[in-house]
Amino acid sequence: MKYQFKMDISALELFQITMSRTYRSLAGTVNIIFTVAMLILAFRFLGTANMFYRVLIIFGCLLFPVFHPLAIYGQSIKQKENMPSDVVLGFDDRGMHVDQGNKHEDIPWKRIPKVIKQKNMVIVMSDKLHGYMLTDRVLGDKKEEFYNYVLNKISRD
Repeated sequence: MKYQFKMDISALELFQITMSRTYRSLAGTVNIIFTVAMLILAFRFLGTANMFYRVLIIFGCLLFPVFHPLAIYGQSIKQKENMPSDVVLGFDDRGMHVDQGNKHEDIPWKRIPKVIKQKNMVIVMSDKLHGYMLTDRVLGDKKEEFYNYVLNKISRD
């Protein structure tokens, strides 16, 4: 079996990944609790507070539902600009092959620690900290087939 994919991830996809990871963590729980507390504060005190406190309460209410996602999206745009655009990943019986311009790297299956399937992508880890993200848009209808192929290869070697 041979697979070849051009790595292509958009700023919106990076944003979605970051937001999903944030709101599945303790930080996301704290964000939600803070926002609910600010809404309760706003409901209770907005009518009687002076202008300075009204502005603070409104800012607090908008911090995590509005400003935080905008900041994450801006960060995703910068991250996308710094990513190489011409990376092609190949997979065959020998391992993973990474081509970027005139650079080429072969990574044998025994060096690939794991593959992660998420609802919108498959991540092939090249070491314990780094991996290559292949979104559903790139994988198309081959997502399950590809995931099972890689999983089979890394569990055998």
